Amino acid sequence: MILSALSLVIASPVTLAGMLSLDLSTTCIHNRAEARRSLNQVNPGLGVEYQFTPDVGLSGGFYRNSFRRASVYALATWTPLHLALPAGLTARIGVAGGVVSGYSRVNPFAPFAAAALLAVRNPQGWGINLVAVPNIAASSGFVGLQLVAPL
Repeated sequence: MILSALSLVIASPVTLAGMLSLDLSTTCIHNRAEARRSLNQVNPGLGVEYQFTPDVGLSGGFYRNSFRRASVYALATWTPLHLALPAGLTARIGVAGGVVSGYSRVNPFAPFAAAALLAVRNPQGWGINLVAVPNIAASSGFVGLQLVAPL
């Protein structure tokens, strides 16, 4: 999946104007009740994303994770489903995959990240990202919220 997204980035026409945005990580809600009680639900952080095409982008940044440790991430995004919403809003739906640090107690051998992604934007580029990570084995998944500002 990651290699496919990266190959699309490489094959993207250079003539397409890219969009650079600032991502402010805010909070998450864990899927499992015990995780909501014991893990950190406030995850402040800062990142950037670059949209190469309407479907393909890259993002990276840092945040305070649910274990109260610093995490750094680099993700490729692929959002092939596009919806026109009321008030000029648009939604892109797809997946994100890449690497993330700071979770060595959960799975020290696999620092890979995979998530569903919903990106909602207004015509000026302001919006939100909802990132949904599934439950994996004993680890609780979550839905995280990022606020997005165009640069």
